[in-house]
Amino acid sequence: MALQRLTIPQLSGPSLLVGLVLVILSWPLAAALDASFGAGGFLGQLIHPGTGTVVLRLLFMGIQLAFILYITRIVGKYRRQGGQLKEALQDAEREKIMAQGILEAMGDALSMQDLDLEILYQNQLHKELMGAHAGERCYQAYQHKDAICPGCHLARSFLDGQSHRNEVTTPNGKFYEIISTPLHDPAGKIVAGIEAVRDVTDRKLVELKIQKMNSELELRALELSAANRELETFSYSLSHDLRSYITCISLAQEVLVLRKGADDLDLVKMVKPIEDSCRGMKELIEAMLTLSQLSRQEMRWEQVPLSELAQLVLLQLRQQYPERQVEVSVLLGASVKGDRQLLKIILENLLGNAWKYTGGTPAAKIEFGVTERDGERCYFVRDNGAGFDMTKSDKLFLPFERLHSAREFPGTGVGLATVQRAVQRHGGEIWGEGEPGKGACFSFTLEERKL
Repeated sequence: MALQRLTIPQLSGPSLLVGLVLVILSWPLAAALDASFGAGGFLGQLIHPGTGTVVLRLLFMGIQLAFILYITRIVGKYRRQGGQLKEALQDAEREKIMAQGILEAMGDALSMQDLDLEILYQNQLHKELMGAHAGERCYQAYQHKDAICPGCHLARSFLDGQSHRNEVTTPNGKFYEIISTPLHDPAGKIVAGIEAVRDVTDRKLVELKIQKMNSELELRALELSAANRELETFSYSLSHDLRSYITCISLAQEVLVLRKGADDLDLVKMVKPIEDSCRGMKELIEAMLTLSQLSRQEMRWEQVPLSELAQLVLLQLRQQYPERQVEVSVLLGASVKGDRQLLKIILENLLGNAWKYTGGTPAAKIEFGVTERDGERCYFVRDNGAGFDMTKSDKLFLPFERLHSAREFPGTGVGLATVQRAVQRHGGEIWGEGEPGKGACFSFTLEERKL
């Protein structure tokens, strides 16, 4: 609105008044000139001039008035333009102060250079970092050279019109990131460039520390891999030797029974613990090898019908223990993406434990099903067997930790540890809930993934 008022033609009141006074005074002045040239007296020329004289005087006064109006208009125009120029200069100064404030408030050291790489502007942070060098060429001020530095990032920006980012290291161990950006005029022509210098020492030191840590981790991983290979070789060698010794002991007790006679009850009673121990050691060796291999075994992802796998495991248990009468319930249609072998190990151990711990229950029940916890699908195996004390639940998945005596419920003591390892390989977790004499329920999750 202010600009609209300024652009409306206006005449200056005092100037117009002075002009009108001059026009009016021209009449007596003309009368005095006519009287001086002998054309009558002054009063006669002032009051009763001739017709021709009146016409000439009025024409002259009209020309004067038009000229004065024109001059007044020009003066007013110049005054308006002067006001507009003053206002524009004030706006420009305000914008300059605002722009400088923004540049000073930025965390980077900023400088502006023209196409000849002459420094036009530096914010305070740039002056503190590089010194005040306005008016100098950057290669002279910073590098003390007489020509543009090879690979100058700002010169590259002037050539391709793109921003460029470089990192430099100072002799005192500081790391700086230099970002060059070309500036364009409204027509799109490059007229100058901005150079931003950012101190990235802290970030660089963190990156170097992370790189060092990664290198150390890679070295440790290589050492761990070598140690695992040695341990694997040792485990297989040890298990092979142990199997050989156990086989020899087992054969010796069999030969002893055959030579002395199977009807010698005292002898049978003596060698029976040897046979049981040999069988238990073989099972333990197999279980430990299975547990150790789970972490290294390659995952073969496929769609696995978990319900059918559970039915197969329960069928094998019925065939192995035909004398048992167990009521089983399997939710049909459960299917997951996972490693079939590992999933079978999970179900064999959980369903096998449920079968074992319901051995003393008159009406044994085992259930496999699916539920949800916090919107996540959970699979469970529930039984109404011996159960366990929840105060000791932290020992459930530790190898060789037993919540029941080995005489009452024989086993290797590594079954649940094996299950936990297999579940973790699938990106899930497992937990157990139980109560002595009222059964137990083991639930586990598996990572949902796409093939």
